[in-house]
Amino acid sequence: MAKKAQIVERVDPKEPRSAKRAKSITMQSVTEGPKPHIGEIIIYGLVILLLTTGTHSRNRTWNNPIELWADCVKKSPNKLRPRYNLGNEFSRQGNYGQAIFHLTEALRIDPDYSPAHNNLGSALVRQGKYDEAVVHFTQAVRIAPTNEEAQNNLGYALSEQGKYQEAVFHLTEALRIKPNYARAHNNLGNVFVRQGKYEQAVFHLTEALRIDPNYAEAYYNLGNAFDRQGMYQEAIVDFTQALRINPNYAEVHNNLGDVFVRQGKYEQAIFHLTEALRIKPNLAATHYNLGNVYLIIGNRELALEEYKILKAINPDLANTLYQKIRQP
Repeated sequence: MAKKAQIVERVDPKEPRSAKRAKSITMQSVTEGPKPHIGEIIIYGLVILLLTTGTHSRNRTWNNPIELWADCVKKSPNKLRPRYNLGNEFSRQGNYGQAIFHLTEALRIDPDYSPAHNNLGSALVRQGKYDEAVVHFTQAVRIAPTNEEAQNNLGYALSEQGKYQEAVFHLTEALRIKPNYARAHNNLGNVFVRQGKYEQAVFHLTEALRIDPNYAEAYYNLGNAFDRQGMYQEAIVDFTQALRINPNYAEVHNNLGDVFVRQGKYEQAIFHLTEALRIKPNLAATHYNLGNVYLIIGNRELALEEYKILKAINPDLANTLYQKIRQP
């Protein structure tokens, strides 16, 4: 039984994509530059009120920041600030395609505007375009080398490319500029986890939690660091803390299920793997893991159901599961 339990796969959002791992971009891993101040919005709003006719049109502009800044862009298409703020608003609402368009336009107006490079890089990260993101984060750091957010973001993007030595340099630089920067500690800790440097990983992830005790991602990553060292009880504590803060953290449910499988606690494992799929139904690694658990407890029929679902999501991983189902 213990031997079979080792086939369970972890979900780690900080590792390169592979056939047996799912990946997610954690929104807290990158940070964006300055947003428009309320005073700035009021000033632009007053300008629009003076230029716009009709009560309905005025109210619509005030009630929607995107319409407000879009109206500013329409009236002043070659002004930096409206373009930049419009791009930020689109990014805030999850429309990264439009965010990229307007932030690119902002850089056409002022190619050396560091916050636009930083925020454009952040939008590209959210689309998984790490190569392009690195280009803009590098520009942001070149223009503003003491900007800890740009240093952190560049380090994060480099780590997603597997360039760990360079990532460590920039994340360390972010912490030199701002020692109590929780996100940089978290990202640096993750790089050390990938490198197998668990003592350093635990130090930085613990620092992230000292600074921000409600940092769910840091608890998750600390749990992963303990899990990889075979310290399952410590991993359970940290995964449980992550779920206390964010009960809908699918990757934590998956990895907690993984630990319970290794401990032979299959009922608890099935509960957490099922929860992960309730939150993210297409999480391929979790379907694979759940199918494996069903095989371990002798329920080939349910394992076959997981194979059928997985086949539509990740055919290669599904085939791996099917080969196990076929074994006598």
